[in-house]
Amino acid sequence: MGLSTLCVAVCCLCLVNTSAGQNPNKEENKSTGRCSGWEETLSNQLTVPSNFISFLKTNSKNLPKLSSGCVMSFNQSVNASAVADLMKALNEVYDDLNPGTRKMVYLWIEKMYSKEDGKPSDKPGKNDMPDQEKGKSNWITVNVLKLLGRFLLQAPISAIKDIGGNVNSLCSLYSNVTGPFDKFYDLNSAQANFLFQGLQKCNVNITDKNEIPKLGQMACFFPPFAGKLDQSAIDALMMQLKNCSGDVKNVYQNLMKSRPAGSMNADDLKNLGDAAVGFSVSQLGNLSKKAIQESLDQLTKVKGWSQGQKKALLEKVLDTADTQSAEGLKKLGSLVSALDSKALGKLNSSELLAAFKSQDVAQSAESMQPIQKKTIVRAILKDKSINEALKELPPTLMSEISSQTLKNATVGTLTLDFLDKPIPWNKGQALVIIKTILKNLKTPEDIKKLWDAVTGLTCSNIESMSVDNLRALAANEKITRDQVRCAAAAYSKALNKTLTALTAVEITQIPPSFLLSLKSFDELMKIPSTSCSSVVSLLAQANPKLLSRSSPRRQEILTFIKSCLKLNDTITLNASQVRDLGLAVCYFNSKDFDNMGTDVFQEAIDKLKDCGKFEGKMKESLASKITATYGNSSTWTPDVLNQLQSLLSLFNSTQLEKLQPTADIRVVLGDILSRVIKPEGFVAPDLDFTPKMDIVSKAFSKMVLGDPAATPSGKRRKRAAVNCSGVTPPTTDQIQILNAGCAALSPVQLQCMSTDTFTNTLDILASVKGFSMEQLTALKEKALQVYSQKADLVKQITSLKGIALAFSQDEVNDYFATPDIDMLSAVGESKDWLSPATQSQAKSIAENFLKTKPASNLTSSDLVGMRYFICVLSAEQIGNISNTEYSTAASNIGALQCPSNVLTALKNKAISTFGSPDTWSEDVVQSLGTTLAGLNGSEISKLGEKVMPYLTPEAVSLIPPALFKSLSLEQLRNLGTDNFAAVSSDQKAQLDTLKLQALNENAGATNPAYSAGHKISPAFAAVTLILTLLTLNLL
Repeated sequence: MGLSTLCVAVCCLCLVNTSAGQNPNKEENKSTGRCSGWEETLSNQLTVPSNFISFLKTNSKNLPKLSSGCVMSFNQSVNASAVADLMKALNEVYDDLNPGTRKMVYLWIEKMYSKEDGKPSDKPGKNDMPDQEKGKSNWITVNVLKLLGRFLLQAPISAIKDIGGNVNSLCSLYSNVTGPFDKFYDLNSAQANFLFQGLQKCNVNITDKNEIPKLGQMACFFPPFAGKLDQSAIDALMMQLKNCSGDVKNVYQNLMKSRPAGSMNADDLKNLGDAAVGFSVSQLGNLSKKAIQESLDQLTKVKGWSQGQKKALLEKVLDTADTQSAEGLKKLGSLVSALDSKALGKLNSSELLAAFKSQDVAQSAESMQPIQKKTIVRAILKDKSINEALKELPPTLMSEISSQTLKNATVGTLTLDFLDKPIPWNKGQALVIIKTILKNLKTPEDIKKLWDAVTGLTCSNIESMSVDNLRALAANEKITRDQVRCAAAAYSKALNKTLTALTAVEITQIPPSFLLSLKSFDELMKIPSTSCSSVVSLLAQANPKLLSRSSPRRQEILTFIKSCLKLNDTITLNASQVRDLGLAVCYFNSKDFDNMGTDVFQEAIDKLKDCGKFEGKMKESLASKITATYGNSSTWTPDVLNQLQSLLSLFNSTQLEKLQPTADIRVVLGDILSRVIKPEGFVAPDLDFTPKMDIVSKAFSKMVLGDPAATPSGKRRKRAAVNCSGVTPPTTDQIQILNAGCAALSPVQLQCMSTDTFTNTLDILASVKGFSMEQLTALKEKALQVYSQKADLVKQITSLKGIALAFSQDEVNDYFATPDIDMLSAVGESKDWLSPATQSQAKSIAENFLKTKPASNLTSSDLVGMRYFICVLSAEQIGNISNTEYSTAASNIGALQCPSNVLTALKNKAISTFGSPDTWSEDVVQSLGTTLAGLNGSEISKLGEKVMPYLTPEAVSLIPPALFKSLSLEQLRNLGTDNFAAVSSDQKAQLDTLKLQALNENAGATNPAYSAGHKISPAFAAVTLILTLLTLNLL
């Protein structure tokens, strides 16, 4: 048994390697602190191989399932030939391996080859011996590089940097191995940067047309001097870029910068192919109409056009283009998404559906605005049944089908095979779908076909499921917290056994997420110590983000883990145990981390960055521990930054400003920021796990912009001339690199940018959410300067988006005199229109629009397009809206946070459309969204208890505290996990003891009295403490 047996003896847990947000039941998260089954044979064969290649072929389908825990237990004294055969096989299935296994394979090779005595048991060849040069990664010789293959990309950045500096290794690999970088599909910009630096030391001229094909995936990160290549090298690079899987638009932009677009003809454009996407908006504007029109077939197939680029191209061909037929739209291809809703609404259903059979047109729908999608769906449904439409619509457009319309779809259309693909159904649609197909959901295979529609399964649907079906349900990443709770209860019922009566095998079969949602942890605490390690292993696999940040269940889990491990203090934890705990480290408190050894804490870092957001004492403790472990931020290397990732959010601006502003650090910071994506829409604070990266973004922005001379930021008078002397305005490249980080630019910098920079980056600048009103005003002034003619500015309003918030009342009267719905849709996304400073302008824009189209004539497309301008309508205007049109736009309107008086008017419209609140079904409640916050006390008390989980958290947060107390005990008890997290302390303060207890049952813990924001009685706390201590002693 050897090393694997020793690992079992040392570790009482099983290795888990799971990432936040991933489904805990995927193969990559299976509990494996050692090898099992075929893996055990693999481990043994590495030491004493017997027909090893035959064994690998026999297990070729199993190889992608290789667990990281098994790799961790591999012996380091193994047969070199067997290692080579295994690495070749693993490289072939690299893309199918889970990330944890990839990382562990690299570490295994590193441990073997970085030992003083060198290598696997076969005597190494001369070229395998460690180089004698100084450096941490001199063990990575050319033969080791060949052995690693794609696994090289799992190395820390410092190792990649050392390789770049090791002439013998990298240069020999580049010169003697065919296409060494061809399959580096997960190469990132920082790694590519260091490899390019290494090639320069090899005297490789990467600008040579003969060298470029050898770059493989490195070409996807070709340095900024791409524009200085000669034509033959450019042709070679463009050919190589076709093999890139990621976004290479920046490389194309560098290639196209110096191109004189104005002198190019159609043939020139055709020859450019995909590289044309690198043209700036200004360059596209300089192209002749004839050149664009004659090369349109090629240009419309190019991927990656921004909306501004599409508009620039469309403007050149619109007067000759046919936008009223399927064939005309097909010729426009990807440019279709730049057509306004008026043009799209003129086509009939047959033409639209025929057009969307074109892949280019169908893909263009992915970048369309909701009003464009709604207009298309509405036009199709005018003379096509929902059943006909569903069979031909692209999945991207299906999200704009109202749940009311979807109720007319038959089970013959909504088959399981039809649903078995990624379609972005919302929860209201999913509820309708499940009601239609429920009788056909019989087997685990049926459950697996649901994809996004799984969110439509109600508790009553789930509670009668079989054990196998419940396991299939748990494997769906879209399952909600409430569904997990229901499924956990159903699973316990279906097993018909207590946890203490389960066998070891039955315990390992429990979906990890179900353990988080047990009604009570009391029984779990009674599990014998011989079985508790299996339970801990499951807890380590479960996604902690299923629990709110303040959930008392987190403390219960930590208590159980410590009891099982017999941990009185985390100072006794070793690195192996922490590795095995997986994401369960997210439950540790600040004291636990304070007590950890630095080597153990380093092991925890990999999981901590997936835990989400940290605040208060925990934030301070972790920041302090990181500093103690990695040193002062001024000494941090790219490796340290890569290890910390989103944990950089723990540090203040003073600490982050000490980072060395090197190119390497800047590249890594930019990569880290690009990975942290804020969720769209409302998220209850207690369920907001997205790290706040604002300070990190500011530090990054400062590195990109340098340290320009101080620029004045005082308020300017309207139309006052701006003195740009001494001001360093941002360049196009800087704005493209910064993206959302452009919020760091001063108002004067924004107004002093060149006309070309403004024109070429308007897409980015108009979409930045963090601009102050002063910054928006500067951008508006720039827009007035660039588009000095009124007609030109009116034409560009849809491109200005949020910048329009800075328009004065006079400017609104001037430029929004006769606005169309596309203008409202483009600028109306922001809730800031409801602020005192801009509400008057918003009302003027809405009134000007309604002069040409009264409220009674508004279509569902108009209602969707009005966005926040809906929130400034009067009660009379809202009352005049057609019930039919409102019913198909209700879910879009229900995503708005309108003032209370407008919510009341919208609620009255909902009642006139859908009937009394006591008749509203789950899908109606879900679709109405925030409109439900307009119900009065009598109306809200009529809502059925079964529909309560389908209120949206945003709606719950908007219910006035005085009305929140009108909810009954059963309504509060059934509110649901996400909705419970959205309840404010002011709302809770209005509840009496019984109602508060009912509400707290949604907290999902043994003792719901521990809910966030509420104190418990001293007597109850004392009893709980005594029971906990007794339980720990019993264990």
